[in-house]
Amino acid sequence: TLDTWFSSGLWTFSTLGWPTLADSATTGKPGPENDFANYHPTDMLETGYDILFFWVARMVLMSEFLVGDIPFKTVYLHGLVRNEKGTKISKSLGGNVDPLEVTAQYGTDATRMALVVGVGPGADSRLSNDKLKAYKHFANKIWNATRFVTLNTKDFKDDSPALAPEDSKTLKEFAEFKKEITSDMEEYRFYLAGEKLYHYFWHTFADIIIEESKDKIFGDDEGRKKSAQKLLSTILEESLVMLHPFMPFITEEIWTNTLGKKSLLMIESWPHF
Repeated sequence: TLDTWFSSGLWTFSTLGWPTLADSATTGKPGPENDFANYHPTDMLETGYDILFFWVARMVLMSEFLVGDIPFKTVYLHGLVRNEKGTKISKSLGGNVDPLEVTAQYGTDATRMALVVGVGPGADSRLSNDKLKAYKHFANKIWNATRFVTLNTKDFKDDSPALAPEDSKTLKEFAEFKKEITSDMEEYRFYLAGEKLYHYFWHTFADIIIEESKDKIFGDDEGRKKSAQKLLSTILEESLVMLHPFMPFITEEIWTNTLGKKSLLMIESWPHF
């Protein structure tokens, strides 16, 4: 019988078919059925700072000893999850929160966003009902914005229509926004990337860009209508790609079923800028 600390030390490679698929990190050959050679070592481990010694150090030691390689290149440490009063959520303290109950009430995507946004590396987070409700409302906003765009771009054919000057300017601003989000993701500022995506999608895309596009969408100028349709489709699709790491379920549902894309969003390329 392996205790938790010992089994966690073996986790990085024992889950990938070791030792059957490879005797060491140097003998395994990458292939469609060799998960060990394909995925060990991984790029990043994300975990709480309180188990840095108990689990993370043991993973490194066991991996180096048994397979001759490190298990991951980067360790991203998050803080402890506390309730709205600041008390650590713990079984032993009697303040444990059942994640299944939380996700049933607010949704998995809302729960993920509530745990990421506003929480820097190593900083403890307070999980409150108000924060969960806020991101549940955000999920609804994504649905509503998507519904408007899809209903009003059904007849749109992306034949590279000439963009109106104001729409071209908006796309250039969006390109700068994508560049900023990409930088945040590459520098592990996930808490900032999530918050910026939230504010852009709700307060810029939904509240401003969509509202200002309605005159063009419902007007008689066919050129301005196509320009607005191109703008809305582009921003919606690329926003979904950037939101996917934070809210994978709603974005995948919209991508594959509502937008009817042939490939999964989870393997889509990151937007260019």
